[in-house]
Formats: sequence, structure tokens, C-alpha cells
Amino acid sequence: MTAGQHKPHGPSAAGPDPYDVAVVGAGLVGAAAALALGRTGLRVALIDGRRPRPTTGELGFDIRSVALSRASLDLLGVDVPASPIDQMCIWEEYGGGRLTFSANEAGVDALAWMVESSRACAALFDECAGLTNVDWIEGVVDGIVSRDATVTLEFEQDAVSTRLLVAADGADSKVRKLAGTGVADRGGSDAAVATVVQVEQAHRGIAYQRFSDAGPLALLPLADPSCCAVIWSTRHDLAKELATLDDSAFAAALEGTSELVLGRIAEIDRRFLFPLPQRVVRDFNPKPRILFIGDAAHTLHPLAGQGVNLGLEDVAVIADEAQRDAGDPGRPGRWRGFSLRRRARAEAMIALMRGFRDGYAYGGPIGRWIRNSGVRLIDAAPAVKRQLVREAMGVGVLSRFA
Repeated sequence: MTAGQHKPHGPSAAGPDPYDVAVVGAGLVGAAAALALGRTGLRVALIDGRRPRPTTGELGFDIRSVALSRASLDLLGVDVPASPIDQMCIWEEYGGGRLTFSANEAGVDALAWMVESSRACAALFDECAGLTNVDWIEGVVDGIVSRDATVTLEFEQDAVSTRLLVAADGADSKVRKLAGTGVADRGGSDAAVATVVQVEQAHRGIAYQRFSDAGPLALLPLADPSCCAVIWSTRHDLAKELATLDDSAFAAALEGTSELVLGRIAEIDRRFLFPLPQRVVRDFNPKPRILFIGDAAHTLHPLAGQGVNLGLEDVAVIADEAQRDAGDPGRPGRWRGFSLRRRARAEAMIALMRGFRDGYAYGGPIGRWIRNSGVRLIDAAPAVKRQLVREAMGVGVLSRFA
């Protein structure tokens, strides 16, 4: 798999020998899709403007770390460092109700695993390089031409054709724009600040999430027991202010909001600010030979860490379909059921995240009493918590309808 490889114009690109599948986007979901489909024996092209490479911040971690479920980690099937989340503690600004989840109590080896996104992408890319039926094409797609039997992807000078185009090129998907496919806005004016911090007290594999009227703060355990990934979601204006504070002021704000749950903040890596729209593509399969997955198809609030897992769930369903049916991967009608099921799944997850966010944002003594009473009831019900953990890990009853 050669970096910078392009297929030339002409019959070899757009005519008699198209790819079975072309995946646009070499992020975590796109690279996983290329590998999973390549392992089924299909001829696959993985396309992006640049090759995936590991990146690290000042504290030695990629700031873009994600919490993967067991199902997602198994799907990747590559050797990548993964730090287990053994426990989770959730509480709010008002009241004493706390919700705790334990892997031991749920009978699982971990609630989730923290994985550095760029390292995982690079590992998936390297694994693809070992498959002779997967080609790397480094370039930016400038146009799409749909035909009866193929889709042609146009670059600045070259073109390739494929029987099925899988767009996994992110929330601002260029393929989505080129295909003329719209998205349905499901609300969400929040933004988030992401960084990595070194803390005073060892995290002991515990993920902490505290809700306030302004939004949730998450401290997620990394491989170094003194380092945590931070995802601080709040109103866009407040998130912008937090992102521009100097390190000492940001540390003070973080210590106050976290209630010093891990002590003082010793060091802070650079910070990233990103919007948190909640939306879903109007049609996952707008044309017979075009599919949208991952953030190109759906974006949701990160408060439960389910965004990437939902995208990898898309990949698992596609790979399973490819294994069960070895025919033309883009033939008309083949992906209509997938489109309907995945949109319903995405809408349900978005509604769930919105419900959590709105529920904790609701103020007043009555709302806080109801919230804290409900949290105490759930925390005292091991069977309920066990099922919630299984659903979050992608192995519960609801996950079977994905």
C-alpha cells in the first residue's frame, strides 16, 4: 500500500476493473471499515488527504483519545495500547446523589477502554498495508459521478471507480456535500474543550463525570495513573472562554468544577475547542452505491462517549453484510434495510444523549430532588446497573437490533 498512490484516468480507473469498495476518510471509523471489508476478501481503496500517523501532546498522549466498548475494541482487531476504565462515578453540582458503575460488579473485565485515536488509526493503516487487496490512495475527492454499475471519484488530475462508496470523512463530510445529501439538525449549541492533564492523585482506573447547569465535565483515565483526558462540554461562549484562559486560570476552573476529585492539577497540555452539533444524515444510502457511516452519518453529544462506538457499530454491520452476501456490494436495494436500521439507531442514541443533557440542565429544587432520588434508586439496583453497562458495551439486548 503505497503512500501517494493514485489510479490514473482511463479504463483501469473508471471502466472494467473498479474497486469493490472505496472508503473515503482514514479516521478511526474509515480505517476500521477498510480493514474489516478488506478481511472479507473485497478489493478496497482507502482514500484520504493524508496518511494516518501517531501524534502526541506535551504529556505524551494524543489529546484525541476515545473510550471504546468491548465490541468496538474487538472489531478493530489490531494491537493498540488500551487503558481500562474499571469504574465510573457520576454526580452533579447540586445534591448528594451519586451513580457508580464497577466492572467487577457488572461481571466484565472493564467498562470501556481508553484508546489514543491517532495511534489506533496508524495501527489500522499498517494492518491494511499487509493486505494485498487494500490500496492506499492519498488525495482529496473533488467530484463524484454516479453511474448504474459504479461510482467514479474524481481527484485533481486522476479518478478511480468503485462499486460501492463508503463515506467516513467526518462531521463536515465533503462527500456528503458532493452527493447533495442533507442532514437533519437535532439541536445542540454546546461546544467542548479537550485536553490532557496531570493530576495530584492517581486515578486508579476510575472515570469521573460531574454535571453542572452549564454542562458535563469528564475526567477519563489514561495509561499513566497521574494523567487524565478531559472533555469539558458546556455552552459555546463558556467553552470558548475556557479554551483561551491561561494554564493557571484553566487549572483553577477545572479544580473547582471537578471538586478536586483527583486533587490539584499539576500540568495541562494544549487545549482544543470543537462544536457539538447533534445531527443525522437524512439518508444513509441516498443512492444505491453510496453509504454514509460514522460522523459523516451522525454526530451526538460526547457525554457518554458513544459517538465513535456508534460509528464502529456501522462498520460491524457493513462487514457482516459483506460476509453474508458476496454479490455486487453496491447493487440497488442492497443497503436500504441498513439505512433504515442505522438511522433509527442513531436517532435513538441522539435522543438519549439529549435527554441526559437536558435532564441535568433542568434547574429548580423539584428537578434536582427528582434527579437525585432517581440516581439513588438506580445506584441501589445492581441488576439495572449491570444491564446499563452491557448496553454501553454494545453487548446488551438493544444492541442486537443494530
